[in-house]
Amino acid sequence: MKNLRKIIALFLLIFITGTVVTIISINKTLEKNTSPETVEVSKDSIKDLKNDKKAV
Repeated sequence: MKNLRKIIALFLLIFITGTVVTIISINKTLEKNTSPETVEVSKDSIKDLKNDKKAV
């Protein structure tokens, strides 16, 4: 019975340690990708083509 308690305690220790390490590594990965995203806006060329055809 004492050995069973030791095995369960060891399993719980390994499980909790693995969970904490995983959470910390995921948080570090998510913090690295917090750079602001930039979007370039350009004028749509389809409107220019339609205007040129109407001007003829």
